Amino acid sequence: MDKRPYLSICIPTYQRIEITRNTIKSIYADLDGVDLCDFEVIVSDNDPDESSRVFEQEFNYENFHYFPTKCEGFLNSYYVLGYGNGEFLKLHNNCDRLLPGILKYQIDVVKINEKEKPVLFFSNGNRNFSGSLKFNSADDFLYSLSYFSSWSGGFGIWKEDYGKIQIKDINKMFPQTSMLFACLNKQKYILDNSKFMEGQLVVKKNGYNPYKVFAIDYLDLVNGIFEQSFISAKTFKKIKTELFRKYLASRFLRTVILRYDKFDHSNIKKYLSKYYGNYGYIKLFLWSLVSPFKYDIMGELKVFRKYTKN
Repeated sequence: MDKRPYLSICIPTYQRIEITRNTIKSIYADLDGVDLCDFEVIVSDNDPDESSRVFEQEFNYENFHYFPTKCEGFLNSYYVLGYGNGEFLKLHNNCDRLLPGILKYQIDVVKINEKEKPVLFFSNGNRNFSGSLKFNSADDFLYSLSYFSSWSGGFGIWKEDYGKIQIKDINKMFPQTSMLFACLNKQKYILDNSKFMEGQLVVKKNGYNPYKVFAIDYLDLVNGIFEQSFISAKTFKKIKTELFRKYLASRFLRTVILRYDKFDHSNIKKYLSKYYGNYGYIKLFLWSLVSPFKYDIMGELKVFRKYTKN
């Protein structure tokens, strides 16, 4: 392709063939008003068996590119962006199907902002406002974004900014957050809360310990930008509180109480104590009983219950 695309949709993947296939299909089903030269789809596969190579034949488009990689785990979210040639490198989870009209919408957003190159994050309707908001400070931006700064599916970075980041500065559990926080010296920030994708159900998740990863690794990153004065104590407190009540509590309900997944949940008391104190575990248990009703996750739990009965 002679012309650099505006948008690179970068999908890190490890197996999950059918789920990833559905995601790619949703992108190429959304070509109304879109030229192939305006975007590209990048798949970075860190499965040693290169199981996703089948997509090279299935998606025979000039703007589709498959790359096998040997990187560890979540670091694939860093490397997949490096394979992109677009002005804006958008990280896209392999389980998230793009909604109709969104491909053109995101390309247009990139076109509008390519000169100023602000920090640009897509929160997919998960925040409490409609449309998009513009901010002139990292503190205001992260106060509004809250703990969703940990979410890979909303993250994107300008290729120019990506080129300034080195692998030694990347947290292996939160590559996207490391890169986002590396861009906090910008003068302009945009948080786009438009609904742009729908997730596919990934059942029986397992692997890492979410209580260590979020209550220690992620909050250490947030504490780092607090100590550098990028965010205020008020913003840090909001991030910690919402992470605890909206994510960690609901994860505790799914993993520990209902056993809908197989995440490691050892040493929860220890991991919570650093940022939530010695009574963090008791508070988490109580909030886990409240979270389905307060944060409307009953529908999601019904889906899991239906699956476990089959």
